[in-house]
Amino acid sequence: MGIEKVRWAILGTGKIAGVLAKAMKPSGEAVLYAVGSRSKQKAETFAHTLGIPKAYGSYQEVLDDPGVQVIYNSLPNHLHCEWTLKAAQAGKHILCEKPLACTVEECRRMIVMAEANNVLLMEAFMYRFHPQMRQVKELVESGAIGELRMIRSALSFGLYDLDNVRLKKALCGGAMMDVGSYCVNFSRYIAGVEPEELFAFAHFGSESEVDETVAGSLRFSRDLMAQFDCGFQTTWRSFAEVVGTEGKIDIPALWHPGGHPGKLVVVRGEDTKHVETKGADCYLLEVDHLSTCVREGKSPMLPPEDGLKNMRVIQAILRSAREHRPISPGV
Repeated sequence: MGIEKVRWAILGTGKIAGVLAKAMKPSGEAVLYAVGSRSKQKAETFAHTLGIPKAYGSYQEVLDDPGVQVIYNSLPNHLHCEWTLKAAQAGKHILCEKPLACTVEECRRMIVMAEANNVLLMEAFMYRFHPQMRQVKELVESGAIGELRMIRSALSFGLYDLDNVRLKKALCGGAMMDVGSYCVNFSRYIAGVEPEELFAFAHFGSESEVDETVAGSLRFSRDLMAQFDCGFQTTWRSFAEVVGTEGKIDIPALWHPGGHPGKLVVVRGEDTKHVETKGADCYLLEVDHLSTCVREGKSPMLPPEDGLKNMRVIQAILRSAREHRPISPGV
């Protein structure tokens, strides 16, 4: 007899909701049970297209359904806190799309509410579940490139539609809240510690008023630093590089490796190795991981406190860019 699958529901019917819904189909751990939208018609269309049993015309109806065990909060950034708090109060476990919230204080409220209601809360950084991320971390920790000294990353694409939620200041838009959050998360993960100081430059759109391009530097210790750039004003760019005293690791497809094998280039002196990790759908791995944690009562690989720390750095970066000075993110 197989295990009873954990029943999931999605809040929202946007693009990322569809991506996760499709990824869940082959899961042996989870089943997509319901979807909710502000529009009943949109929810029904989404449910029909993806074979979801239940469709609701409000987010609250989803939370009121006793059959739902886990909520995927795919809503725009400014709704992450509100509906995560409500989901926790309803006793639902939550996978919340990144960034966890719009401020550190919102993150704290979400963490407290999840703990008070004994539910799990995890930020949805799907790329962290791809096998190549574990491979990169193991290479660094094994000394394959000597002592770690520099972490570099970039993620950007062109976005010029001012009606897009990412460019709306009132909806918690901006490059750092979107693509930049990946660069910060990756840098912190590889460093293994929090940055002590940072400095950033940003271009704030004259119409959008949000950060549309950001370049920043993080100092983790006297001899370990990170640099990144992100934004909405260039062609598609996506890469990462981890540099040590004896070599480096190039990661051509870090953020969206999909089901394709991970391909790393490890250079040490005159020796170049191409390291390939098995392909995997990181969205499916993310869902299966949280489902297993729910069933077994375990803490997730990405605890919500990590989301709070990520937001602390993001806020400090934006403050540095506005005030034109170095900032210490604090603890």
